[in-house]
Amino acid sequence: MTAGHPGQGPDLAADLAGAPLPADSVGLLAGIVSTRAIRRYHDEPVPPAALRAMLFAATRAPSGSNRQPFRFLVLTDGEKAREAKRLIGEAARRIWSRKREHDRYDTGSGTEGNSPKARTARTMQEYVDNFERVPALVLPCLVRYREPTPSEGASVYPAVQNLLLAARALGYGGAFTGFNFMVDAELRALFGLPAEVFLAGTVTLGRPRGKQGPVRRRPIAELVYEEDWQRPAPWAVDPPGTRFTSAGPPTPAQPMS
Repeated sequence: MTAGHPGQGPDLAADLAGAPLPADSVGLLAGIVSTRAIRRYHDEPVPPAALRAMLFAATRAPSGSNRQPFRFLVLTDGEKAREAKRLIGEAARRIWSRKREHDRYDTGSGTEGNSPKARTARTMQEYVDNFERVPALVLPCLVRYREPTPSEGASVYPAVQNLLLAARALGYGGAFTGFNFMVDAELRALFGLPAEVFLAGTVTLGRPRGKQGPVRRRPIAELVYEEDWQRPAPWAVDPPGTRFTSAGPPTPAQPMS
């Protein structure tokens, strides 16, 4: 942890060693269905006790043969944290600029100020423009023990979901991105990552400005089959009050309204 948090060092470690995890503010199922991608944060640090709880939850995730090859770089306000935020922030702005144009966020309903399309664009623009100010970054890593395989993400990405769910339970929020891939070489040099370490993504964390869920997805019957491909299970019925959205964004062949 970095010097910006009060009470760090041996005393903090001793205090936390005797402290149970904080109370969960939501139930497990409620948390799962209401954990949104949070991209707007208050300008306040994420305290060590909260980071400890979130990362403890992350490290409880399953992995192949229980090898536990996940590792986490936690960055708040140190010199390397500021440099990582700068590198990833610059990449984020380049990536979003191209995506905004490619997916035509500024056409059709994107010109209507309160449309979902326009709101998404505003939120993303604010997110990338203020990336250097996010209270905390977590860089999840996979320590490879064999040649890359299509299934290797199963030994790191469940840990990322645990992290985001724990953040939700504690009144925080986060977003998982791949902005780091554009500056992988620079980040590897900054942190001295060994060749076998795969930098699997970027998680931003903070106290939300706004609120969590419920999330919107396709109806369960479109996504869950029984016995045969595209044969909906008869029990695949959404709970009352579920809100839906189609998969997106559209491809160029699918004009966005």
